[in-house]
Amino acid sequence: MSSAPELFSLGNDAWQVRVAPSLGGAIVDARWRGRDVLRPTPVAELEARNVRKTACYPLVPFSNRIAFGVFRFGDSRYTLAKNLAGMSHAIHGVGFQRAWSVRESSANAIDMRLAHTPDENWPFAFEAQQRVAIDGDQLTLHMRVINTDSRTAPCGVGWHPFFPLDTSEGATRLQSEFASMLVSDANDLPCASTKPPQFSALDETVVDNCFTGWSRSAHIDTPHHRIAIEASDALRCAVVFRPTGQPFFAFEPVSHANNALNGNEPPMHVLSHGEALEASVAMSMQTLNTESLRSES
Repeated sequence: MSSAPELFSLGNDAWQVRVAPSLGGAIVDARWRGRDVLRPTPVAELEARNVRKTACYPLVPFSNRIAFGVFRFGDSRYTLAKNLAGMSHAIHGVGFQRAWSVRESSANAIDMRLAHTPDENWPFAFEAQQRVAIDGDQLTLHMRVINTDSRTAPCGVGWHPFFPLDTSEGATRLQSEFASMLVSDANDLPCASTKPPQFSALDETVVDNCFTGWSRSAHIDTPHHRIAIEASDALRCAVVFRPTGQPFFAFEPVSHANNALNGNEPPMHVLSHGEALEASVAMSMQTLNTESLRSES
């Protein structure tokens, strides 16, 4: 029988954030001035240790899908385990399915560590260091991944945050800039690229695509607040996921294209022994109201 993971709380005058290091290094909930910025984890899902129902989890050492769990790197061919039930591909790396250890924690930040040794889910050794921190009205996520393998290895990073979606007309809006959108085939794998659509109101949007050439900046407007998202240079793409009929969506800053190890671009980073890849995302909050949103549209 599952038991709820230990939670670490961060808080200041603006934020209340809870993190579950043993549950994939995930954020359980994040509230700003009394409102949910990220989709909160239902109690039953937390007790069942269902990391995919959490508010946000890390993507390391790769994002999204590797086609049918097979790829070539260098002179070798690798086959990965299918790590989610019912999924034909390897997906989202290993970090979200492993327990992270706590290196240090305070009222404003938590530092976690994950040491990976080669296994059926990923054939290269690495160490990941993740930090979740609050400062004033800003929530920051930071990741540093070190190649501890003797071999050169591919590496990718990102996060999978879920945001509440007010489904009343025009209530939740996303604005960002991309160079292209990867079009997916029947296997949910990129097969072409096209000009990206212009996002705005999300209540009627249905999407599950990777967007490349991301400006590394976005903002999400609700009737109550604006989330201004700024990402570091390593995060060159974003995956936007809004399933039909659901009161949430995901906006995932990531370092590479879906199925990048099988030829889609931009590719994963390549690290030599001891080399590190770093990435960060900052979410800065400000109060908005319906009238100010209408004046900008």
